[in-house]
Amino acid sequence: MIGGGGSIQGMITSLSNNKKLLKSKRLFKKERAFLNLKQEYFKASKGELDFKKATKEQLLEIRKKVIKERRKEKLFSVIIAFVVIGIFSYFALVLINQNKAFVKKQETIQYQKKETEFLILIEQGDEWFSKGHWSNSIVLYKKAKAIFPKNYDVSYRLARSYSFQCETDYKNCYTAKELLQELYVLFPEKEIELSEIKATLIYENP
Repeated sequence: MIGGGGSIQGMITSLSNNKKLLKSKRLFKKERAFLNLKQEYFKASKGELDFKKATKEQLLEIRKKVIKERRKEKLFSVIIAFVVIGIFSYFALVLINQNKAFVKKQETIQYQKKETEFLILIEQGDEWFSKGHWSNSIVLYKKAKAIFPKNYDVSYRLARSYSFQCETDYKNCYTAKELLQELYVLFPEKEIELSEIKATLIYENP
């Protein structure tokens, strides 16, 4: 019994020693593999790896590709710039046109207001003229003339009022002749109509 127990114990001890031996061999292999990789790394870091050098043709081809890519990038940048400028130009043009339309509309509104005021003054002046109140008609016609200085109709009415005032009240005869002479120069085609006023101007008192 004792002898048998001793042999079993010997077997267990032998197996245990074998396992330890295997482990040590594996560790040795791992350390060796690690050392080999480390040495290769050192060689690579020192430039000992053999890299193939590119030929002149390959370098030229690489250069061409780089130049081509750069040209593409520049062309793309130019296209983007034109697109951006085009968009800004379009919106700027729209704003300018809108501003012009607004200004034109405002000018039209102002002109219509002036025209309405002008016609009202003419109508009131005609009313006073029909009643023989030359002074009142002159005041209103002068206001109307200030709105549209080159308008023939109001200038004619003003000259006519002055001529009637000269004929009846002996006032502003010189002013009437002076205005009449101005109308002859500005509107020569109205000579016949203006001659009718000229015929009434007998006096030339200031």
